[in-house]
Amino acid sequence: MSPVAPLTREEIELAQRLEAKHKAGEPRSRADARKLVAKIFADRQAAHDRQRELALQEGTEPAGENELPDLMSFIRSVAEKEEVTRPDRGDDRALWSWQSQPEGMDREIKHRFLAQACGETRGYQVLEDTPAAGRMDGYYLGNSFMAEVLTSDYGVSEADLRKTTAEIWPRVSDRYAEAAKGQVLVFAAEIGEGSVLGATELKRVLGPEGVGKENVDFLVDFPHQGHLPADIRNLMADPAVRCQLRREDYAQGEDKSPTSLAGKLAGIDVPEHLKEAHTAAVAKLNAVASYAELTPPQVEITEPGLTAPEPLQPGGHLTFQDPELTEPAPDQPASAPTAPAQPEPRVPVHGASFLHGAPLPRTLVVPPRPAPAVASTHGVMNPAVEAAPKAPEIGR
Repeated sequence: MSPVAPLTREEIELAQRLEAKHKAGEPRSRADARKLVAKIFADRQAAHDRQRELALQEGTEPAGENELPDLMSFIRSVAEKEEVTRPDRGDDRALWSWQSQPEGMDREIKHRFLAQACGETRGYQVLEDTPAAGRMDGYYLGNSFMAEVLTSDYGVSEADLRKTTAEIWPRVSDRYAEAAKGQVLVFAAEIGEGSVLGATELKRVLGPEGVGKENVDFLVDFPHQGHLPADIRNLMADPAVRCQLRREDYAQGEDKSPTSLAGKLAGIDVPEHLKEAHTAAVAKLNAVASYAELTPPQVEITEPGLTAPEPLQPGGHLTFQDPELTEPAPDQPASAPTAPAQPEPRVPVHGASFLHGAPLPRTLVVPPRPAPAVASTHGVMNPAVEAAPKAPEIGR
Protein backbone atom coordinates (compact mmCIF):
# COMPACT_ATOMS: atom_id res chain seq x y z
CA MET A 1 0.00 0.00 0.00
CA SER A 2 1.41 3.37 -0.98
CA PRO A 3 1.92 5.92 1.84
CA VAL A 4 -0.73 8.61 2.21
CA ALA A 5 0.34 12.24 2.32
CA PRO A 6 -1.09 14.21 5.27
CA LEU A 7 -3.72 16.85 4.67
CA THR A 8 -2.36 20.19 3.58
CA ARG A 9 -3.52 23.57 4.80
CA GLU A 10 -4.75 24.33 1.28
CA GLU A 11 -6.94 21.22 1.35
CA ILE A 12 -8.33 22.15 4.76
CA GLU A 13 -9.17 25.66 3.53
CA LEU A 14 -10.80 24.17 0.43
CA ALA A 15 -12.87 21.95 2.71
CA GLN A 16 -14.06 25.02 4.62
CA ARG A 17 -15.17 26.65 1.37
CA LEU A 18 -17.02 23.51 0.32
CA GLU A 19 -18.77 23.42 3.69
CA ALA A 20 -19.82 27.07 3.33
CA LYS A 21 -21.16 26.38 -0.16
CA HIS A 22 -23.19 23.41 1.05
CA LYS A 23 -24.68 25.44 3.90
CA ALA A 24 -25.58 28.24 1.50
CA GLY A 25 -27.64 25.81 -0.59
CA GLU A 26 -29.76 24.63 2.33
CA PRO A 27 -33.37 25.93 2.42
CA ARG A 28 -33.88 28.73 4.92
CA SER A 29 -37.59 29.24 4.40
CA ARG A 30 -40.68 27.46 3.11
CA ALA A 31 -40.25 29.36 -0.17
CA ASP A 32 -36.72 27.92 -0.55
CA ALA A 33 -38.09 24.47 0.22
CA ARG A 34 -40.84 24.76 -2.41
CA LYS A 35 -38.23 25.60 -5.06
CA LEU A 36 -36.20 22.55 -4.09
CA VAL A 37 -39.27 20.28 -4.13
CA ALA A 38 -40.03 21.56 -7.64
CA LYS A 39 -36.51 20.49 -8.64
CA ILE A 40 -37.11 16.98 -7.23
CA PHE A 41 -40.31 16.75 -9.30
CA ALA A 42 -38.35 17.83 -12.39
CA ASP A 43 -35.68 15.19 -11.69
CA ARG A 44 -38.39 12.56 -11.31
CA GLN A 45 -39.94 13.51 -14.65
CA ALA A 46 -36.53 13.51 -16.39
CA ALA A 47 -35.73 10.05 -15.02
CA HIS A 48 -39.11 8.78 -16.17
CA ASP A 49 -38.56 10.20 -19.65
CA ARG A 50 -35.14 8.53 -19.90
CA GLN A 51 -36.66 5.19 -18.98
CA ARG A 52 -39.33 5.55 -21.65
CA GLU A 53 -36.70 6.48 -24.27
CA LEU A 54 -34.58 3.44 -23.39
CA ALA A 55 -37.63 1.21 -23.53
CA LEU A 56 -38.46 2.51 -27.01
CA GLN A 57 -34.90 1.91 -28.20
CA GLU A 58 -35.04 -1.67 -26.92
CA GLY A 59 -38.43 -2.24 -28.53
CA THR A 60 -40.23 -2.86 -25.26
CA GLU A 61 -43.50 -1.37 -24.13
CA PRO A 62 -42.80 2.06 -22.54
CA ALA A 63 -44.42 3.03 -19.27
CA GLY A 64 -47.45 5.26 -19.56
CA GLU A 65 -47.05 8.99 -19.11
CA ASN A 66 -49.05 8.94 -15.87
CA GLU A 67 -47.17 6.04 -14.29
CA LEU A 68 -44.76 8.19 -12.38
CA PRO A 69 -43.53 6.89 -9.00
CA ASP A 70 -44.43 8.87 -5.91
CA LEU A 71 -41.79 11.27 -4.69
CA MET A 72 -40.32 9.09 -1.91
CA SER A 73 -40.23 6.01 -4.17
CA PHE A 74 -38.33 8.04 -6.75
CA ILE A 75 -35.74 9.13 -4.15
CA ARG A 76 -35.29 5.53 -2.99
CA SER A 77 -34.77 4.47 -6.61
CA VAL A 78 -31.98 7.06 -6.94
CA ALA A 79 -30.17 5.45 -3.97
CA GLU A 80 -30.72 2.02 -5.48
CA LYS A 81 -29.89 2.57 -9.14
CA GLU A 82 -27.85 5.72 -9.83
CA GLU A 83 -24.06 5.46 -10.31
CA VAL A 84 -21.86 5.40 -7.20
CA THR A 85 -18.58 5.98 -9.05
CA ARG A 86 -17.38 9.01 -10.98
CA PRO A 87 -15.64 8.14 -14.25
CA ASP A 88 -13.32 11.17 -13.99
CA ARG A 89 -11.85 10.06 -10.63
CA GLY A 90 -9.36 7.33 -9.74
CA ASP A 91 -9.72 4.00 -7.95
CA ASP A 92 -8.91 5.25 -4.42
CA ARG A 93 -12.10 5.70 -2.44
CA ALA A 94 -12.74 7.92 0.61
CA LEU A 95 -14.97 7.05 3.55
CA TRP A 96 -15.82 9.47 6.32
CA SER A 97 -17.64 9.93 9.62
CA TRP A 98 -18.37 12.87 11.92
CA GLN A 99 -15.98 15.83 12.31
CA SER A 100 -12.90 17.25 14.05
CA GLN A 101 -10.82 20.39 14.46
CA PRO A 102 -7.66 20.32 12.32
CA GLU A 103 -4.51 21.60 13.99
CA GLY A 104 -4.07 25.31 13.49
CA MET A 105 -7.74 25.90 12.59
CA ASP A 106 -10.18 27.81 14.79
CA ARG A 107 -13.18 25.50 14.47
CA GLU A 108 -14.32 21.99 13.69
CA ILE A 109 -15.13 20.84 10.19
CA LYS A 110 -17.12 17.85 9.02
CA HIS A 111 -14.92 15.12 7.63
CA ARG A 112 -17.09 14.80 4.53
CA PHE A 113 -15.77 18.15 3.33
CA LEU A 114 -12.17 17.15 4.01
CA ALA A 115 -12.87 14.05 1.91
CA GLN A 116 -14.44 16.14 -0.85
CA ALA A 117 -11.47 18.51 -0.83
CA CYS A 118 -9.15 15.54 -1.37
CA GLY A 119 -11.51 14.32 -4.04
CA GLU A 120 -10.75 17.49 -5.96
CA THR A 121 -7.02 17.63 -5.22
CA ARG A 122 -6.11 13.93 -5.22
CA GLY A 123 -8.78 12.36 -7.40
CA TYR A 124 -10.41 10.29 -4.65
CA GLN A 125 -13.87 8.87 -5.18
CA VAL A 126 -16.15 10.52 -2.60
CA LEU A 127 -19.71 9.38 -1.98
CA GLU A 128 -21.31 12.83 -2.00
CA ASP A 129 -19.65 13.61 -5.33
CA THR A 130 -21.18 10.59 -7.12
CA PRO A 131 -24.39 10.88 -9.19
CA ALA A 132 -26.47 8.88 -6.69
CA ALA A 133 -25.42 10.45 -3.39
CA GLY A 134 -24.80 13.89 -4.88
CA ARG A 135 -28.43 14.11 -5.90
CA MET A 136 -29.75 12.90 -2.55
CA ASP A 137 -27.39 15.19 -0.68
CA GLY A 138 -28.75 18.14 -2.66
CA TYR A 139 -32.34 17.30 -1.73
CA TYR A 140 -31.72 18.21 1.95
CA LEU A 141 -34.38 15.79 3.20
CA GLY A 142 -33.29 16.37 6.80
CA ASN A 143 -34.06 20.09 6.58
CA SER A 144 -37.04 21.20 8.70
CA PHE A 145 -38.49 23.46 5.98
CA MET A 146 -38.32 20.59 3.49
CA ALA A 147 -40.15 18.34 5.94
CA GLU A 148 -42.87 20.98 6.46
CA VAL A 149 -43.44 21.55 2.75
CA LEU A 150 -43.35 17.87 1.76
CA THR A 151 -45.85 16.87 4.45
CA SER A 152 -48.19 19.87 4.39
CA ASP A 153 -48.13 20.90 0.70
CA TYR A 154 -47.47 17.63 -1.11
CA GLY A 155 -49.13 15.04 1.10
CA VAL A 156 -46.03 13.02 1.98
CA SER A 157 -46.63 11.20 5.25
CA GLU A 158 -44.21 11.88 8.08
CA ALA A 159 -43.68 8.13 8.46
CA ASP A 160 -42.75 7.73 4.79
CA LEU A 161 -40.39 10.70 4.94
CA ARG A 162 -38.62 9.30 8.04
CA LYS A 163 -38.44 5.83 6.52
CA THR A 164 -36.98 7.12 3.27
CA THR A 165 -34.43 9.35 5.00
CA ALA A 166 -33.32 6.43 7.20
CA GLU A 167 -33.02 3.96 4.30
CA ILE A 168 -31.33 5.85 1.49
CA TRP A 169 -27.92 6.55 3.03
CA PRO A 170 -27.16 3.03 4.28
CA ARG A 171 -28.19 1.62 0.91
CA VAL A 172 -26.20 4.00 -1.28
CA SER A 173 -23.24 3.77 1.11
CA ASP A 174 -23.28 -0.03 0.89
CA ARG A 175 -23.23 0.14 -2.91
CA TYR A 176 -20.46 2.74 -2.81
CA ALA A 177 -18.26 0.63 -0.50
CA GLU A 178 -18.97 -2.48 -2.56
CA ALA A 179 -17.52 -0.72 -5.61
CA ALA A 180 -14.15 -0.13 -3.87
CA LYS A 181 -11.22 -1.66 -5.73
CA GLY A 182 -8.22 0.54 -4.85
CA GLN A 183 -7.00 2.02 -1.61
CA VAL A 184 -9.64 3.07 0.94
CA LEU A 185 -8.89 6.31 2.81
CA VAL A 186 -10.85 6.86 6.02
CA PHE A 187 -11.57 10.37 7.28
CA ALA A 188 -12.54 9.62 10.90
CA ALA A 189 -10.89 9.88 14.29
CA GLU A 190 -12.93 7.01 15.72
CA ILE A 191 -15.48 4.61 14.29
CA GLY A 192 -18.85 4.39 16.01
CA GLU A 193 -20.71 1.10 16.06
CA GLY A 194 -23.96 2.67 14.88
CA SER A 195 -22.50 4.97 12.23
CA VAL A 196 -22.85 4.21 8.52
CA LEU A 197 -19.05 3.92 8.41
CA GLY A 198 -18.95 1.33 11.20
CA ALA A 199 -22.18 -0.54 10.53
CA THR A 200 -22.17 -0.60 6.73
CA GLU A 201 -19.17 0.67 4.78
CA LEU A 202 -16.20 -0.88 6.60
CA LYS A 203 -17.97 -4.21 6.89
CA ARG A 204 -18.24 -4.25 3.11
CA VAL A 205 -14.63 -3.10 2.60
CA LEU A 206 -13.26 -5.75 5.00
CA GLY A 207 -15.58 -8.52 3.87
CA PRO A 208 -14.76 -11.41 1.55
CA GLU A 209 -15.48 -9.32 -1.53
CA GLY A 210 -13.76 -6.18 -0.21
CA VAL A 211 -10.25 -4.82 -0.61
CA GLY A 212 -9.14 -6.00 2.86
CA LYS A 213 -7.54 -4.36 5.88
CA GLU A 214 -4.17 -4.10 4.12
CA ASN A 215 -5.62 -1.48 1.77
CA VAL A 216 -7.19 0.74 4.42
CA ASP A 217 -5.52 3.87 5.77
CA PHE A 218 -6.57 6.88 7.87
CA LEU A 219 -6.07 10.60 7.26
CA VAL A 220 -7.18 11.62 10.77
CA ASP A 221 -5.00 10.74 13.77
CA PHE A 222 -6.19 8.18 16.30
CA PRO A 223 -7.19 10.02 19.51
CA HIS A 224 -4.99 9.71 22.58
CA GLN A 225 -6.40 7.14 25.00
CA GLY A 226 -5.17 8.12 28.46
CA HIS A 227 -6.50 4.96 30.10
CA LEU A 228 -4.36 2.71 27.92
CA PRO A 229 -0.58 2.23 27.99
CA ALA A 230 1.45 3.36 24.99
CA ASP A 231 2.14 -0.12 23.60
CA ILE A 232 -1.57 -0.97 23.41
CA ARG A 233 -2.45 2.45 21.97
CA ASN A 234 0.19 2.06 19.27
CA LEU A 235 -1.17 -1.35 18.34
CA MET A 236 -4.72 -0.02 18.11
CA ALA A 237 -3.61 2.99 16.05
CA ASP A 238 -2.21 0.78 13.29
CA PRO A 239 -4.64 1.14 10.33
CA ALA A 240 -5.05 -2.63 9.89
CA VAL A 241 -6.15 -2.95 13.54
CA ARG A 242 -7.93 0.39 13.85
CA CYS A 243 -10.34 -0.34 10.99
CA GLN A 244 -11.55 -3.45 12.83
CA LEU A 245 -12.19 -1.72 16.17
CA ARG A 246 -15.13 0.40 17.25
CA ARG A 247 -15.06 3.22 19.76
CA GLU A 248 -17.36 1.24 22.03
CA ASP A 249 -14.75 -1.54 22.26
CA TYR A 250 -12.24 0.53 24.22
CA ALA A 251 -14.36 3.28 25.78
CA GLN A 252 -14.38 3.54 29.57
CA GLY A 253 -17.60 2.90 31.48
CA GLU A 254 -19.25 0.85 34.18
CA ASP A 255 -19.82 -2.05 31.81
CA LYS A 256 -16.39 -1.75 30.17
CA SER A 257 -13.27 -3.52 31.33
CA PRO A 258 -9.80 -4.42 30.03
CA THR A 259 -10.91 -8.06 29.68
CA SER A 260 -13.75 -7.07 27.33
CA LEU A 261 -11.26 -5.18 25.15
CA ALA A 262 -8.93 -8.17 25.32
CA GLY A 263 -11.71 -10.38 23.99
CA LYS A 264 -12.34 -8.00 21.12
CA LEU A 265 -8.64 -7.72 20.25
CA ALA A 266 -8.18 -11.47 20.44
CA GLY A 267 -10.90 -11.96 17.84
CA ILE A 268 -9.48 -9.68 15.14
CA ASP A 269 -7.01 -10.57 12.43
CA VAL A 270 -3.68 -8.70 12.54
CA PRO A 271 -0.80 -8.56 10.06
CA GLU A 272 2.19 -10.84 10.67
CA HIS A 273 4.47 -8.05 11.89
CA LEU A 274 1.97 -7.14 14.66
CA LYS A 275 1.31 -10.64 16.00
CA GLU A 276 3.83 -10.43 18.85
CA ALA A 277 2.53 -7.02 20.00
CA HIS A 278 -1.03 -8.31 19.59
CA THR A 279 -0.41 -11.34 21.83
CA ALA A 280 1.30 -9.19 24.47
CA ALA A 281 -1.55 -6.66 24.49
CA VAL A 282 -4.21 -9.34 24.96
CA ALA A 283 -2.22 -10.89 27.83
CA LYS A 284 -1.68 -7.52 29.52
CA LEU A 285 -5.38 -6.64 29.30
CA ASN A 286 -6.46 -10.02 30.66
CA ALA A 287 -4.10 -9.68 33.63
CA VAL A 288 -5.91 -6.72 35.23
CA ALA A 289 -9.43 -6.03 36.46
CA SER A 290 -9.60 -2.31 35.72
CA TYR A 291 -8.03 0.26 33.42
CA ALA A 292 -6.58 2.05 36.47
CA GLU A 293 -4.26 -0.91 37.00
CA LEU A 294 -2.85 -0.50 33.48
CA THR A 295 -1.68 3.08 34.02
CA PRO A 296 -0.73 3.44 37.74
CA PRO A 297 0.35 6.88 39.01
CA GLN A 298 4.04 7.67 38.91
CA VAL A 299 5.93 6.85 42.12
CA GLU A 300 8.61 9.12 43.55
CA ILE A 301 11.98 7.32 43.53
CA THR A 302 14.43 8.13 46.32
CA GLU A 303 18.09 7.17 46.39
CA PRO A 304 20.49 7.07 49.33
CA GLY A 305 22.87 9.98 49.44
CA LEU A 306 20.50 12.46 47.72
CA THR A 307 19.14 15.36 49.74
CA ALA A 308 15.77 16.98 49.23
CA PRO A 309 15.57 19.10 46.06
CA GLU A 310 16.68 22.68 46.43
CA PRO A 311 15.81 25.69 44.27
CA LEU A 312 17.58 25.88 40.92
CA GLN A 313 20.54 28.16 40.58
CA PRO A 314 20.47 30.94 37.95
CA GLY A 315 20.57 29.38 34.53
CA GLY A 316 18.44 26.39 35.52
CA HIS A 317 21.31 23.85 35.63
CA LEU A 318 22.12 21.18 38.14
CA THR A 319 24.47 22.70 40.80
CA PHE A 320 27.06 20.74 42.75
CA GLN A 321 28.09 22.20 46.13
CA ASP A 322 31.21 21.48 48.15
CA PRO A 323 31.25 22.53 51.82
CA GLU A 324 34.91 23.55 51.58
CA LEU A 325 34.08 26.09 48.87
CA THR A 326 30.93 27.48 50.46
CA GLU A 327 31.25 30.85 52.19
CA PRO A 328 29.75 31.17 55.66
CA ALA A 329 26.44 32.95 56.01
CA PRO A 330 26.73 36.72 56.74
CA ASP A 331 25.19 36.46 60.20
CA GLN A 332 27.61 33.77 61.38
CA PRO A 333 31.17 34.46 62.59
CA ALA A 334 33.82 33.37 60.14
CA SER A 335 35.81 31.53 62.82
CA ALA A 336 33.11 30.01 65.00
CA PRO A 337 34.34 27.34 67.43
CA THR A 338 33.95 23.86 66.12
CA ALA A 339 33.17 20.58 67.80
CA PRO A 340 35.88 17.93 68.04
CA ALA A 341 36.53 16.30 64.73
CA GLN A 342 34.55 13.15 64.11
CA PRO A 343 35.28 10.43 61.55
CA GLU A 344 33.78 11.26 58.21
CA PRO A 345 30.95 8.86 57.25
CA ARG A 346 31.43 7.03 54.01
CA VAL A 347 29.43 8.79 51.30
CA PRO A 348 28.48 7.13 48.00
CA VAL A 349 30.23 8.66 45.02
CA HIS A 350 27.86 10.89 43.02
CA GLY A 351 27.81 13.55 40.37
CA ALA A 352 31.08 14.74 38.92
CA SER A 353 33.29 12.95 41.44
CA PHE A 354 34.40 10.48 38.81
CA LEU A 355 36.31 13.31 37.11
CA HIS A 356 40.01 13.50 37.89
CA GLY A 357 40.67 16.23 40.42
CA ALA A 358 36.99 17.05 40.94
CA PRO A 359 35.86 17.65 44.55
CA LEU A 360 33.54 15.14 46.12
CA PRO A 361 30.01 16.69 46.38
CA ARG A 362 28.13 16.42 49.62
CA THR A 363 24.73 17.27 48.13
CA LEU A 364 23.18 17.04 44.71
CA VAL A 365 20.60 19.67 43.88
CA VAL A 366 18.13 18.74 41.19
CA PRO A 367 15.28 20.73 39.65
CA PRO A 368 11.75 20.08 40.90
CA ARG A 369 10.02 17.25 39.07
CA PRO A 370 7.66 18.52 36.38
CA ALA A 371 3.96 17.84 36.79
CA PRO A 372 2.81 14.76 34.86
CA ALA A 373 1.67 15.58 31.34
CA VAL A 374 -2.09 15.65 30.87
CA ALA A 375 -3.37 13.94 27.75
CA SER A 376 -5.32 16.26 25.55
CA THR A 377 -6.78 16.11 22.10
CA HIS A 378 -7.44 19.81 21.81
CA GLY A 379 -6.36 21.40 18.54
CA VAL A 380 -5.47 18.21 16.69
CA MET A 381 -7.37 16.05 14.32
CA ASN A 382 -8.20 13.44 16.94
CA PRO A 383 -11.21 14.54 19.01
CA ALA A 384 -13.30 12.14 21.04
CA VAL A 385 -15.97 11.95 18.41
CA GLU A 386 -19.52 10.97 19.29
CA ALA A 387 -18.91 12.00 22.90
CA ALA A 388 -20.99 15.12 22.22
CA PRO A 389 -24.80 14.97 21.78
CA LYS A 390 -25.63 13.41 18.45
CA ALA A 391 -26.42 15.77 15.62
CA PRO A 392 -28.80 14.64 12.84
CA GLU A 393 -25.89 13.61 10.64
CA ILE A 394 -23.99 11.65 13.30
CA GLY A 395 -25.18 8.45 11.67
CA ARG A 396 -22.58 9.12 9.03
